Amino acid sequence: MSDKTNTPKDTHYAKLRRAYRDEKSGGAPAFRPRQPVPPGENAADGLVRLYGLHTVRAALDNPRRKIRKMLVTRNAAERLEIADLAALPFKTELVEPRDIDKITGSDAVHQGVLIEAEPLKAKRLDALGDANL
Repeated sequence: MSDKTNTPKDTHYAKLRRAYRDEKSGGAPAFRPRQPVPPGENAADGLVRLYGLHTVRAALDNPRRKIRKMLVTRNAAERLEIADLAALPFKTELVEPRDIDKITGSDAVHQGVLIEAEPLKAKRLDALGDANL
């Protein structure tokens, strides 16, 4: 009896091993590196861009944060536990990760979510007191 599961993950790794062997034996390169995508234009009208699951979750939970727009992948929306994008009080758009890459650049770890929001008013350092940073 065989313990092989033959899952898509197994198939993926088998393809990687085969490509590696082919390249070692003088065949075509196994992988072609993706061309880096440079960051796009800055946010308009003095807005700031925030991205990443934890950063966006903190912004969503902050009542002082005025969010104008959100770009989110299906996976990131699930991870943020947002069931209905249309119910959010700002413009939301379901996108592919490469759409966010065009804005942040491919080196940014956006985790599938980006928001444009009004910046918060900065506080003086001495006004923070014993705040837990």
